Amino acid sequence: MSAYPQITGVHHIGITVTDLDTSVTWYTRVLGARELRRLDIGPMTKALVQLGPVTLGLVSHGRTAAPGPFDEHRAGLDHLSLAVPDTAVLRAWEARLGSAGVENSGIVRGATGALIAFRDPDNIALEFYTLS
Repeated sequence: MSAYPQITGVHHIGITVTDLDTSVTWYTRVLGARELRRLDIGPMTKALVQLGPVTLGLVSHGRTAAPGPFDEHRAGLDHLSLAVPDTAVLRAWEARLGSAGVENSGIVRGATGALIAFRDPDNIALEFYTLS
């Protein structure tokens, strides 16, 4: 028996965005996410979107939002890496990003596999990464 209570997985990943509608449109149009629902919680509005097995919470903090753009050099999110099974799927994503007009790194070798790095409308660093 473990000394720690059980964790069964990741429930969702929350990402703060500046314009919720723009981000929901981008994640659905470019990455094929499906919007599940929207929630209003005080000054915050959250859109839950399904991206494969991952649920993202795209969050607008409304009037309480801190000014300034995303910067992975500050404490907090550095980037979000989405796993893909192999380089064939990575090539398909490279074509999809290109056809959607999304600037990207092209396929490059990473520390543990091949990857494509790109950014969302708020400049949040994203990548597709093979598992080997």
